Amino acid sequence: MKPFLKWAGGKYKIIDRILKELPKGDLLVEPFAGSGAVFLNTDYDNYLIADVNADLINLYKLIQEEGRDFVKYASTLFLPKNNTEEAYYLFRDEFNGCSNISRKSALFVYLNRHCFNGLCRYNSKGGFNVPFGRYVNPIFPEKEILNFHEKSKRAIFEISDFRNTMNKATKNSVVYCDP
Repeated sequence: MKPFLKWAGGKYKIIDRILKELPKGDLLVEPFAGSGAVFLNTDYDNYLIADVNADLINLYKLIQEEGRDFVKYASTLFLPKNNTEEAYYLFRDEFNGCSNISRKSALFVYLNRHCFNGLCRYNSKGGFNVPFGRYVNPIFPEKEILNFHEKSKRAIFEISDFRNTMNKATKNSVVYCDP
């Protein structure tokens, strides 16, 4: 399954090589969630997916809970009038000042698909600061988000430092740790 987020260092392009190396187990633990490519393309009974990026994990939790309702809401941002530099910077400013998890998560998907190379970068004050990407026709990843929603039913998502996440691994866990 292809992740719905573009992500620097994402593992989707090399997932076949990664899958050959992963052993069997009851729980896949990923302390650096990123785009979720490994999570989406493995078949463990359960998953513990963590990251220190609260915006990322809150998005994953929201999709887990809301699925199709989130798709309906977030897709409204993907209009031709919103694929401009002016709209992008207005949405980026809104994202940086937003405390509503639903709105911020929808904006996160918009920013990811419209920003330069799908980068996720924050400044020293915690503001998302990636510039506009100038894509001709950014596509809303509906199918990929719905696939994520289905897969997430077996997952726990946590905002957590990698050390805390690693401490939750058990005897039958498989840890995929690629910072």
